[in-house]
Amino acid sequence: MAFRWFFKKKRVQQEEVREPAADSEQEVLEDEAVEVNFEREKVDLRDDKARLSYLQRLYDVILEAKRQCGDIKFEYGQVTSYLKDIQLIDQAPVEDKQELLAAARRIVELLKEREYLQKQRYKMTDAQRRAMETYEAIVFDDIQKLQEYEEYQMKIKNDLRQLGSEKNLLLADKADIIKRQKTLKSIGKVLAILLVAFGSMLLALLFCFKVDITVPFLATAAFAFVIAAIILNEARKNRIDMVITERKCNRAIALSNKVKLKYYNNVRTLDYMNHKYQVRNATELDFVFGQYRKAKREWARQREGTIQLHEMNQILIQQLQNLGVKDKEIWYSQARALFEPKEMVEIRHELNVRRQKLREQLEYNTGIIEQCVEEMERIKDQKPEYAQEVDRFLGER
Repeated sequence: MAFRWFFKKKRVQQEEVREPAADSEQEVLEDEAVEVNFEREKVDLRDDKARLSYLQRLYDVILEAKRQCGDIKFEYGQVTSYLKDIQLIDQAPVEDKQELLAAARRIVELLKEREYLQKQRYKMTDAQRRAMETYEAIVFDDIQKLQEYEEYQMKIKNDLRQLGSEKNLLLADKADIIKRQKTLKSIGKVLAILLVAFGSMLLALLFCFKVDITVPFLATAAFAFVIAAIILNEARKNRIDMVITERKCNRAIALSNKVKLKYYNNVRTLDYMNHKYQVRNATELDFVFGQYRKAKREWARQREGTIQLHEMNQILIQQLQNLGVKDKEIWYSQARALFEPKEMVEIRHELNVRRQKLREQLEYNTGIIEQCVEEMERIKDQKPEYAQEVDRFLGER
């Protein structure tokens, strides 16, 4: 206990030094565009339980990343389908596009007439209105999803902050244990030198002056025994503390890797959905959707214009079908783009931006899978019995 009191002040000073690192990590978390790196754990592969547990954690990360890849590929396929439709429209012969362009112009004119009365009443941008019209069937579900993602984002941030603080404390503990162990060694060396010097002096008294050294010798031996016992006991405690701290550190790294993967995908999903609806958060999306529904009730009263729009839309769909366009209905809300190249360029750019975001997210998750597989392959190459365990996990993919 005396030695632990001796190091207490030093440990407090180290924790104070570590605080800026925790603040730095917290600042990084505030930047939602940050690239989250996957960390390799420090595991004793000779320990069967630790090795199998580590392989299971790697396999769980692979499964989560693969699930994310599946969702991303589905959305990526839809965006790619829209781009292919644009290419079909652009490459269509001029004579086949005349009726299509006429129907598109008439749709835009009717929409202008309908929007004239509504523009001052309802607060939403043209981009938001087009998004509401395109995804009207799923907007309500997406609002709930976006709210859940935002709530989950706060939980993930808190988890990352706690894990970062815990990891910094554990690193401080490891440094403190190492310093205590070094100090014990130094004390042991100093005491050994003193004991040798004192023993030499006693021997000199015995042989040169024939002095009885029995009592001093026994006292010195007892003192050396007590000091050695204390030093050995503290050293044993330090080794136990180091093993426990190392395990806690590995656990913190494992949890941090899982949370970082969820954090990255959640941030990207939030960014994608906000970009999809041209809003900043779920509250704004709910407000815009409410404005859109009010506007729709106003539009329902305009029967004549609605009937004409329906007729023009049917013509538009038929012409698009003749061109081989797959997703025909969405062009009702984007009819202007059919006869205005600038609008079509903006739509194509918008789709390319969405596809790039999905591609980046897909590449990240694919990279996570590759890193986990590489780590498992690294373990596999070390011993034949490790290879069997790794093959069993990889065989379940």
